[in-house]
Amino acid sequence: MQTERKGIRQAISKNGRRSGLVIIILAAIVLEAISAFQYYYTRGMLERNLEAQMLITLQVSAQRMDGIMRETAGVSYNQLWHAQQHLDDADYMATLVRNMVMTDNDKIVGAAVAFRPNYFPDKGRWYEPYARREGDSIVVRQIGSAQHDYFSLEFYQTCIKGDTLKWSTPYIDNEGAQDTVSTYGLPLRDKQGEPIGVMGIDVSTEWIRDMLRQIRQHPSSFSIVLSNEGNLISTPDDSLCSHEQAEKIARMVNDSTVKKELKSNGRVTSFKFYDEEKGRAARVYYARKRLEPKWWLVKVCYDDEAFGELKKMRKTTMWMSLAGLLVLGLIIQLFARNDRKMQTSLMKQQRIDGELKIAKDIQTQMQPRESSIVHNDVKLHGSQIPAREVGGDLYDFFIRDEKLFFCIGDVSGKGIPAAFIMAVSQSLFHNIASRESNPEHIMNRLNATACRNNESNMFATLFIGVLDLPTGHLRYCNAGHEVPILFDQTPETIDVKSNIPIGLFSDFKYEMQETVMPSGSTLFLYTDGLTEARNKQRQQFGMERVRQLVARYGTRSPKEMIDMTIAEVEKFSEHTEQGDDLTLLVINYTPMVEEIVLDEELTLANDVKEVTKMNTFIKDVLAHLNIDKSLVSKMRLALEEAVVNVIEYAYPAGRKGDVNICVTHDGKRLRFIITDSGIAFNPTEASSADTTLSAEERPVGGLGIHLMRQLMDSVNYERINGKNVLTLTKNISIE
Repeated sequence: MQTERKGIRQAISKNGRRSGLVIIILAAIVLEAISAFQYYYTRGMLERNLEAQMLITLQVSAQRMDGIMRETAGVSYNQLWHAQQHLDDADYMATLVRNMVMTDNDKIVGAAVAFRPNYFPDKGRWYEPYARREGDSIVVRQIGSAQHDYFSLEFYQTCIKGDTLKWSTPYIDNEGAQDTVSTYGLPLRDKQGEPIGVMGIDVSTEWIRDMLRQIRQHPSSFSIVLSNEGNLISTPDDSLCSHEQAEKIARMVNDSTVKKELKSNGRVTSFKFYDEEKGRAARVYYARKRLEPKWWLVKVCYDDEAFGELKKMRKTTMWMSLAGLLVLGLIIQLFARNDRKMQTSLMKQQRIDGELKIAKDIQTQMQPRESSIVHNDVKLHGSQIPAREVGGDLYDFFIRDEKLFFCIGDVSGKGIPAAFIMAVSQSLFHNIASRESNPEHIMNRLNATACRNNESNMFATLFIGVLDLPTGHLRYCNAGHEVPILFDQTPETIDVKSNIPIGLFSDFKYEMQETVMPSGSTLFLYTDGLTEARNKQRQQFGMERVRQLVARYGTRSPKEMIDMTIAEVEKFSEHTEQGDDLTLLVINYTPMVEEIVLDEELTLANDVKEVTKMNTFIKDVLAHLNIDKSLVSKMRLALEEAVVNVIEYAYPAGRKGDVNICVTHDGKRLRFIITDSGIAFNPTEASSADTTLSAEERPVGGLGIHLMRQLMDSVNYERINGKNVLTLTKNISIE
């Protein structure tokens, strides 16, 4: 454009007589550009207006259909009570169906009552009195027979099971209504509540065409109604659309390969359609009714009728503008357009800022309420610094049954989408881990959920750990995340299989690993925002600096270690804006050592006869603690259930083995530690007995587990060195 203007100025300077022609040409070009802009801008507004009209039209059509069908269904419910009172009167049923048809609702074409085979012996195997409109009169006749075997029809099979058939798929009824109808069915029940027949009322689908014919936006527009399965229910007049074209449109509605667009905030779907018979382009809008029957309502509008006037207006405007538009008008128009763009941009930016603030507030609320844990056996602290207003990193932790559950992760991408995936993943981790103790199972379930409907192909790296506080036994599972560093005397990365991030392949199976955290050791977890932090020279912080930090601050408290790490990163980056979130999680494991005032042990053979020895042992041991006898009895019952489970299920038939029972008390906590070397079995994952049921109704088993969970303050299971270790803890202080 600048070159063209320069050429024009040169031409004017060389030959002033050509200046007028140049200005006219320039004005014509600019005016054509303005005309084109106005055309497409106005066309867009008309398209949105048409979409709004289609939504209103479909809603009105659906409401009218729902109103008629609710009124029709109401007739059935009004007569249901009368039918229930005369179940032994076959002749009354003929009067009943006549009354159902004899209403002001002219959409009702017939009604029937169909009974079970031989319900009225004198009426034979089939008895189905049917009332049908014939002109101004109503004719009632018995249509059930071997030729009209209603036992196989949808409305009978559904309702005879006791279900209400809200509306059947439209079908041709040659015996009763002699028309294409949809049936509303209700079950008839005897005094014991058993279905003995079906009461149905029929409406013809013809009224749908008449109703939709009255709602038209343009002379050639028309409507189609499809069933739940996408089959034609109602088609327009042949003058508007042939049956073949209607079937083609129905197939396109059901064809997932057809390019479609969601309109009106997803309430209407649209796609383009070319009518080969008429040689006209059209647009198809359709939506499903919300109420039963959930049929599809389809509206078709031709482009030449929807936008034809716009094309004419464009031509007229162009000729009028060429005659009267001045250069000053062009300048004013340009200023006005720029002003509108500026206002729109400002409003858009304000809206984006508001949405980001809301997203940040939501993300903040999703973070753990406390960033630290100070426990008898473990100290933990976490921190997250998002690179933008909202971040895609996550971390979470909580303690359950003397186990510390924790995770740290990094979602691919940035901004609001990543923050949303982060929030969902964190919530799912907390929900699944509240019932599951195996990190491998937790990871697999998270991956299955992340892969479901993942059209955006987002994924997340994740590290999940479960630390058993009494033993320091750490089970963990990794999904492509950074390898944690374990600091005992020197910093060392733990043995981690990288696996792949979650959200990529639903059939991938993650593998759990195990290690032991020594007393006094610290586990340092982080996201790649630490190692990939950059300074002004675009240098990365790197893994070596991370190791040096852990070696330098590994003996500090978790909070001090994180604060110093963040300070080192800020010093290194020189306050350079970072491109990734920084999340840190530090766990210090220092189990509390209490003086043991009671330590008794008993080893039993895997024989149920040995349970008597256990009961005597527990009774004698607890007698020294001056515990209430009723509580002692309940503890014995819970322990007996746990030990019997080991004897019966831990060892295969014929295999000998031992069950070791250790009872300890440190002045504050009473522990029962049951150890065996049999088959792995975690009783904490079994279902508790339903104590609301009677003894006869309650299934065998589960009562001891119920007692353990209700009686003990914690129930902890671990599989250590090939042995099952079940620890039951009760907080009981003694003087």
